[in-house]
Amino acid sequence: MDNFAFDVAGSAAWRRDVDARLAEIAAGFGLRSPSLGQAMCHAALAPGKRFRALVLLIAGEATGGVGPALIDAACAVELVHTASLVFDDLPCMDDARRRRGRPATHLVHGECRAILAGIALVTEAMLLLATARGTDAETRARLVAILAEAVGPRGLSAGQDLDVNAPKDVAAVEREQDLKTGALFAAGFRMFGVIQRLDTPEVDMLVKLGKTLGRAFQSYDDLMDVRGDAFALGKDTGRDHLARDGGRGVLAVRSLPQAEAHYAGLRAELDLLLDGCGFNTLPLSAHIAEVLPVRADCAA
Repeated sequence: MDNFAFDVAGSAAWRRDVDARLAEIAAGFGLRSPSLGQAMCHAALAPGKRFRALVLLIAGEATGGVGPALIDAACAVELVHTASLVFDDLPCMDDARRRRGRPATHLVHGECRAILAGIALVTEAMLLLATARGTDAETRARLVAILAEAVGPRGLSAGQDLDVNAPKDVAAVEREQDLKTGALFAAGFRMFGVIQRLDTPEVDMLVKLGKTLGRAFQSYDDLMDVRGDAFALGKDTGRDHLARDGGRGVLAVRSLPQAEAHYAGLRAELDLLLDGCGFNTLPLSAHIAEVLPVRADCAA
């Protein structure tokens, strides 16, 4: 209980730091086009979990401390993730109406501006890394390269394309999860390794953790698309399961009981990987459990 209580307090503190840094960055979004800046802020400053950022900062606290470079890297990951949500909600993809408890960006600001806002959020993430505080030019270049690879045709973009357009089988869905979701988690941990100056075996372990975290997160998200409450989740439900051509995600290739068992296996694998990390992962484990419960029929 003490570890959990510490993590809740620690998570709240790091979230305030992330939100404050995002607000600083967002102050420049409307410099040339106030309307574009408003669309970017609508997406980037919405009250999300900041899960990807907090995972990095909580791990950072256990591996030498959190400096400004790690906060910037965490915020860059959040900006890319937010951009992916803007694109995912578009009528040509999920056609979703709500995100993070508010109307989707394209419904408030129009499809054209939503697309431009998503592109701009990705470029702001790269700019943030290219000018990351408290580090040198070589490190900044490595950070940009890592995140760029995760976003492009070797990562998130490819995963989203396969998710929307490709035929489904178990292997295909896992490949989609690795690219669409796991690549960004893994990239976050790669950048984490660069900033914290971890050894190669330590980084490799964290990258494996990131990939498994991506599979578990996406599988849980797919299950909540069926089981979850739209109000509590802050977004539409039933979109993926009822999508054309037999649905999308894990429930396109597994029954609900099979998908729940699959998620439970991934969740157990996550715990094993966390135990194998070379630092105190109790706060990190507790934070992950807040978002990804051990059983998929438990509320996150």
